[in-house]
Amino acid sequence: MKEPKDEPGLGRTALVLGGAGSLLAAYIVIGFFVAKWLRNLMDGPAFWLAIGTIAGLILGVVNVALLIKKFLGEQNG
Repeated sequence: MKEPKDEPGLGRTALVLGGAGSLLAAYIVIGFFVAKWLRNLMDGPAFWLAIGTIAGLILGVVNVALLIKKFLGEQNG
């Protein structure tokens, strides 16, 4: 009797990597719009947009790294 395969297939791997890219893009866009909202709310300088976008990028990279670490941890057992 064959034992069931515990490894995720190629389709699931592709979905996780595609989702990671979408998640990163979402964090960058959200960071930009939050910074734009704060800039308009407080009459801040224009460089707040850059700070918000970079903060979104950093948060997105951390979140994607945690997602990939979790996914690879599931593969290794």
